[in-house]
Amino acid sequence: MNTLLRIDSSLRIEGSYSRTLGNFFVQQWKAKNPAGIILERDVNRQHIPHITQQTVTAFFSDTPDAESLTLSDELINELYQTDELLITCPMYNYGIPSSLKAYFDLVIRTKKTFAGNKVPKGLLENKRAYIISSMGGIAAEELNPLENHLTQLLNHMGIRDILYFPLDGTVDGVRTAQKITVQQSEILKQLDS
Repeated sequence: MNTLLRIDSSLRIEGSYSRTLGNFFVQQWKAKNPAGIILERDVNRQHIPHITQQTVTAFFSDTPDAESLTLSDELINELYQTDELLITCPMYNYGIPSSLKAYFDLVIRTKKTFAGNKVPKGLLENKRAYIISSMGGIAAEELNPLENHLTQLLNHMGIRDILYFPLDGTVDGVRTAQKITVQQSEILKQLDS
């Protein structure tokens, strides 16, 4: 039985391209995995606080303050329960939303999701991630800025099997509708493989 963790980060609840394509993905995933479990984490609705000095100190302490690590432990446990990860992410000011950055600040943790300092080794191997990204402009790079950033974060934790479903150029409604159709086809193809 597979488990999918869906992480949404758009400030928009209605009218969000990344959430809408994420909903399509989840419907198709459920059809392919009828007994599968879906965990949901909305870093916009379920407030993820920015990391504090107290939390960082607890990360590296031999006798940490357990209260400082409660949310970090909870989020990391979700990742360990998961076989597949879906991240829906819009671009804000050329980067990922601050709420999603706060999430990664709490889950990228030594001895929990990676080991070693000079040459870190990710501990979350054998998991697949899907990234649905959206941005108003058209990405010129092979991987858009969001995909580059998220890939680095996931790789650091050992997740290297990553598939991308970008929706760029969302300022153009006609192009966006066409792009959504293309990405829906790509999702179906990848879930069938």
